[in-house]
Amino acid sequence: MSISSSLYSSISGLSTMGNAMSVLGDNVANVNTVAYKSSRATFQDVLSQSVSTASGSRQVGRGVTLSTVDGLFAQGSFESSSTPTDMAIGGQGFFMLRGPDSSEADMYTRAGEFRFDLEGNLVNPMGYFAQGWTLEDGDRSGTIGDLNIGKSTPPITTSNVEVIANLDSRIGDETSEERLFESWNGTNAALVTPTPPIDSTKYEYTSAIKVYDSQGASHDVTIYFDKTTTNNEWEFMVTTDPTDDLRNLSANDQQMFAPSEQMDYTLHRGAGALMYGTIQFTTSGEIDKIDAWNIPPDGQVDPARNDNRIVLDTDDSYFEFPANFTGEAIDYTANPPVINPTMRLNLGAQYGGVTTTQPQVLVSDGGARSDTQTGAVITSATQWSSVYDSNNTRIEAGDSFTFAGFDHDGSAVGPWIYTVVPTDRVQVLLDGLRTNFGVNAEIDEQGRLRMTDAIQGDSALAVTQFTTDSTASTSGSLPFGGGNIDITTAKKQIFSAGRALSTAGGTIPPVTAQTPWSSVYDESGDGGIVSGNTITFNGTMSDGTGVSKIFTVMAPGAQPDWSGTAPLATGTVQDMLNFLEFNFEAEARIDPAGRLQLTDWLADTSSYTSQLNITDIDYVGTTSVPWGPTDTPFEVHAADVGTEDGSQMGDTVSNKFKPEALATTQYANSSTTIFQDQDGYASGFLQSVSVDTEGVVTGHYSNGQVIEKVQVALASFNNPTGLFKNGGNIFTETTTSGAPTTGAPGDNGLGSIAPNALEQSNVDLGVEFVKLITVQRGFQANSKIITTTDEMLNDLINIKR
Repeated sequence: MSISSSLYSSISGLSTMGNAMSVLGDNVANVNTVAYKSSRATFQDVLSQSVSTASGSRQVGRGVTLSTVDGLFAQGSFESSSTPTDMAIGGQGFFMLRGPDSSEADMYTRAGEFRFDLEGNLVNPMGYFAQGWTLEDGDRSGTIGDLNIGKSTPPITTSNVEVIANLDSRIGDETSEERLFESWNGTNAALVTPTPPIDSTKYEYTSAIKVYDSQGASHDVTIYFDKTTTNNEWEFMVTTDPTDDLRNLSANDQQMFAPSEQMDYTLHRGAGALMYGTIQFTTSGEIDKIDAWNIPPDGQVDPARNDNRIVLDTDDSYFEFPANFTGEAIDYTANPPVINPTMRLNLGAQYGGVTTTQPQVLVSDGGARSDTQTGAVITSATQWSSVYDSNNTRIEAGDSFTFAGFDHDGSAVGPWIYTVVPTDRVQVLLDGLRTNFGVNAEIDEQGRLRMTDAIQGDSALAVTQFTTDSTASTSGSLPFGGGNIDITTAKKQIFSAGRALSTAGGTIPPVTAQTPWSSVYDESGDGGIVSGNTITFNGTMSDGTGVSKIFTVMAPGAQPDWSGTAPLATGTVQDMLNFLEFNFEAEARIDPAGRLQLTDWLADTSSYTSQLNITDIDYVGTTSVPWGPTDTPFEVHAADVGTEDGSQMGDTVSNKFKPEALATTQYANSSTTIFQDQDGYASGFLQSVSVDTEGVVTGHYSNGQVIEKVQVALASFNNPTGLFKNGGNIFTETTTSGAPTTGAPGDNGLGSIAPNALEQSNVDLGVEFVKLITVQRGFQANSKIITTTDEMLNDLINIKR
């Protein structure tokens, strides 16, 4: 009879209710387990059996079975914790873990009880390694792996220095220019009783900041600010203690200052002076232009020239200054070689990435007066009858001025002679110069003659002859001084009497250092310089040592015989320049007009006057005399050791800057430092950590640094209920759960991190106890069915009696 099947149906009910009770018991047992996810038992009926009825075939159930035990991944409540590495996930996701004996991060948990082990790894209580990314400068580095914050942090070399200041606009312009680099003397530190390298009367304001070298040692970098003679312009100089300055010298500087290979405060005035610059402000007090120059060992920058000018690339934002405090060697593996470590200086303005050009400016040595009593200077409107030189000698009728030289492109100009007419105004002379040289000629505020090239950029503009002839009168007046009208420099220069052109017929363009000898012609159009021709240079070195050396024109690839270390011949004019630099110990170049120019490596000082000179050139094997005929001495331009005159070389420069939100200004308030910062620090030891909502673990170190070290990673599954429970709050991936999707907290639907918190179990005791009652009642009912069925079967057996 089918009555017996009811026994088996009830037995399935007892078994299923027993399993459901086990699930309930497990939930209640883990009511205080961190991040425990409760389970839910669900039932389903068993395949039914067909029976015959009066109305046909029908089905009778055969009991119940356990359908599934589902994990309930509802969010648990958060429990506050005093441990900073305790983390709770608010939303979807699991922490990723790797076992000590596994190479894969194949375990997942919601329990964020993390600690650091003895090696600094972030682990859970079972010793499993938390997974995430290492951070460098706030950015993720590499792939997901173990998290190790480290117990200490290595020193970081300062690479960026930011100094924001206000410079008092009420300070008046200087009346005579004495640049900061001229006032600096690093050798003062080598005195028996050391004195400051710069006197406090030589600057208006100073700001100091502490920076760090590669070993973590600190050094003071001081920036001096001073007003210039130009309205709304300030100069600045970045310096350090001269005894800390261990910069390597460039190959060129090593030649100039042999045998020194490093900056030496016992020898070099420029020791400790790292960079010089000027800031041009707008009338509203904001930065408009910044120019910067490197400072050579002798401390002479010569800002009117471009020898030491720093030119930025289009992707640069700030000027950089060399700072070698450890004697770090030159890195020859880099291209180009890294001579010294550098630091970027941010004054609150970024380079716009667009280069600009500046015109060449020539200024006469002296100025003219219009009143001998008051000393008032002339203007362009002054009549010549009222023009006096600095000795109060008046210009007279018949006096004349002779000018000759080159225009912007290198075309020869003059000689052009202006003869004084007493009733003429000075403007007549200026108009003549404008017409002949292609310049804007004017009289400056000191009564000097100022010639500005009408075309900006690199220029051949030069005045090679400027004389005053008073033979027609008795005045002997020199209203604009005597000698040269040239670019100001502290170094002696000499120029060849002739110049070389690169085309036959004596026409421009001039030659350059890269011109092959077959294309070198003199001003008469003669050429034909070939291998084997020789040029003899006679003269003196800067120290007075006599020189008589023969340069031999060689084919490309030949080894010069004048120096075993000289590079192989190129077959260009550069070979001669290398020869001259070696033998005269001076910089040799071809100027934009094609003249041969030598510049002393050392600046003139009160204790040193250069004797550099070439008195004669002899050519053998050619009729061409590109740099002047035999027995023609070079034109000598003495070093200018006085104040600057406002001249400048034409060039392409990178000085247009745009102010940032926080920028150096020139307002009518006291000069003060508004903000300063740098990104280096000494080594330090970990003191504490903190975690943010993005899972970033930040270390707080004894050196005062707060550094983002690592970031935890989270994983999510399309079907988290398909995960396999391993115990210990650990889940593993199954084919039912699908592969994990990883990411940072807060990304791609992943939850955020609650630091100093733990997720509690999501077991609801009220719900569990209600289920306990229903399961208990179900178990009792099924047992009652069994006893009732037993009684029915007993009655059936009793029928036989």
